[in-house]
Amino acid sequence: MHIGGIKTIIRYGSQDLIHLKNISSEGVYAANWKNTSTIYVIKKFVDNKEVYLTRMADGHQNIIRLYGVTTLDGKEKYSLVLEYAEGGTLRSYLRNNTVPFNWENQLRFAKEIASVILWLHDFKEIIHGDLHSNNILIHKDSIKLADFGCSCLKESDDNTGALGSGVDHALRLLILNGLREDPIQNTNAIFVKLYEKCWEHEPDNRPNIRQVISELNSISPKNNNISITFTPEESEESVKTENLYLSDSD
Repeated sequence: MHIGGIKTIIRYGSQDLIHLKNISSEGVYAANWKNTSTIYVIKKFVDNKEVYLTRMADGHQNIIRLYGVTTLDGKEKYSLVLEYAEGGTLRSYLRNNTVPFNWENQLRFAKEIASVILWLHDFKEIIHGDLHSNNILIHKDSIKLADFGCSCLKESDDNTGALGSGVDHALRLLILNGLREDPIQNTNAIFVKLYEKCWEHEPDNRPNIRQVISELNSISPKNNNISITFTPEESEESVKTENLYLSDSD
């Protein structure tokens, strides 16, 4: 069938998607395929552009797979049929995971995110446009980038800006006025310097994605270059800032 300029896209019958349950306030559902244990995610999409760009981006191991489209009962518009990420969002993983998030995994996740951004920019010429921890999912202990509803092609003027639409408006203003999260105690010093460079107010002063990957590859997974510790006052302020960052758009 033809949707969003794409000829080969599979349409799934809604009768084959059972045990539908809402998993997000954004119109996202989980459903079983027929009477199997296979779970798909059903997501309402904004327009045909989202289907087109989701399909274009399909094919990287760190991007949620697009399987096809369907129409839910009583709905006229199509919904995307997507891969299910059993680990949930990165935000919920950071908040609720009972297994310690060790440095080796932190570094690996950062490399996976940077790698998929490079792939989108250089090989697909796609700007994601809404990169935040609710659009980064965890599946089988790996990163999966999702939600291309705000994405655009490089040459397009349709861009949501560096902060994306998933950042709360009040927080957006604070960030634009210079608010930055304090480094977390015992974080690798080179890693801290890297993400502080990425926070530079002037875009021209930020490293490009290839420079980010090069820096990440230079960091030891053994975390043998620990950053300085903080005073109790600094640590308390860091917690306040961290809570502000995590509380937006839940």
